[in-house]
Amino acid sequence: MDSLEKSVLRTIIYYDIFDYPLTVMELWQWLWKYKCKLSKLVFCLKNSENLQKYIETKNGFYFLKGRKDLLDIRKTRRDYSVQKWKIALRAAKFLRAVPFLKTIILCNSVAYFNAKKNSDVDFFIIVKDGYLWLTRFLIIVFLHFLRMRIHGDKINNRICLSFYISDDNLDLKKLTYKNDIHFCYWLLHFIPIFDNGTYKHLLNKNKWLKDYIPRAKAWDIVDNWKIEDNIFIKFYQIFWEKILDNSLGKILNLFLKKLQLFKMNKNKFLKSKENNTNVVIEDNILKFHEEDNRKYTRDLFYNKISKYDE
Repeated sequence: MDSLEKSVLRTIIYYDIFDYPLTVMELWQWLWKYKCKLSKLVFCLKNSENLQKYIETKNGFYFLKGRKDLLDIRKTRRDYSVQKWKIALRAAKFLRAVPFLKTIILCNSVAYFNAKKNSDVDFFIIVKDGYLWLTRFLIIVFLHFLRMRIHGDKINNRICLSFYISDDNLDLKKLTYKNDIHFCYWLLHFIPIFDNGTYKHLLNKNKWLKDYIPRAKAWDIVDNWKIEDNIFIKFYQIFWEKILDNSLGKILNLFLKKLQLFKMNKNKFLKSKENNTNVVIEDNILKFHEEDNRKYTRDLFYNKISKYDE
């Protein structure tokens, strides 16, 4: 195979791991380590004998041979994702009032309409530097009273608050493993559903992503799929930020840090993971992916391509 054929096959193989067939435009935008004109990709898909041995197409979607069932799976999961996206927007309407919160990003399966029926809704949250612990505490309190936070066995349609980062620490490359394909595609599918301008700084700090997915770019989200600032809620947020953005807020942030660390230290599973990038507990980043499947996905991906590539 030539480089383009390998890139097409590898991209399809990656998404096959998650039962997700791709359109031509999706393939073009998400090609792994290859950039070309759309016309060149279309020509390749129509004429490559190498690819025709391994992939097929139906109703505008491309997938591995024998995987036509993915078309029905994609439609079903899209319906689930639309409902979960509405839940995310409802949560964001309340959370945008939290002091020092900058951006709420929808990530994982819901962000690219591939959620299962029992999936949760994952948030990636950016906060002002110096107030991560305070902001996290307030977010948890808000969602707890709204009965929208994951709690115990209550996971389906609940908000998962597993990743916080401060606005002075936006470069995520330091969290990657070797050949971490899953992290790259995870970051590619970030969708800002509430943003005060910090999202573009996140993209600028992670331009390294283009080394792996050259056509990676910001998503254009229409208004009914995101939450805008409200003048009254913005006033409320600014009011509390003025009160807390001082030594009082710093002391409160330190107190809430100790309180939350006390609780975290009782979680033996978290402590056992603290020396890798699955779980990170620092003043400018909190990452709680106790069951991080990046290495598993990476190994599965490379095992699959070894069976196809020639």
